[in-house]
Amino acid sequence: MTFRTLFAALAAVLSLAVLADRAEALCVAPSIESGRYVNVDPAARSITNVDLEFVCGNRTIHNDDGTATLIHDGDPHWTLSLWGSCHPTDCAWGATRGEGDSVGRVLAGYDQGFARRSVVVSEERPGLIRVGVTSWYTDGRPTRTTWDFLRLR
Repeated sequence: MTFRTLFAALAAVLSLAVLADRAEALCVAPSIESGRYVNVDPAARSITNVDLEFVCGNRTIHNDDGTATLIHDGDPHWTLSLWGSCHPTDCAWGATRGEGDSVGRVLAGYDQGFARRSVVVSEERPGLIRVGVTSWYTDGRPTRTTWDFLRLR
């Protein structure tokens, strides 16, 4: 092997390592901790629970030789599930996709037919989030915004 061939091979390996590091850096876990959050007010009439999960989007390819390769080309995002106050049990809104913004908040939306909702989640301090929900109703009710504090369970 010539020096030129060896140098080219080494450069290729190093560039792959740099690309892998850059891809991993794109999927750094945000400051808000994943988990189940519960409203600090047990009598809340709005959002009672929030499940937050950060999804890095990495994928694993299983190679023919029995090894696996982790690919960091994923789509980092949040998965949110909210529960609203209902009687006799809370109403599950289901899971939706959330996106992080440039100031560390999580933004998501729900279309529930009778209402379209915009959700903003921000961290107040570790283990405590603030959740804002703006609702636009299709039945003529006025737009409504609620703000709640929820703690990590």
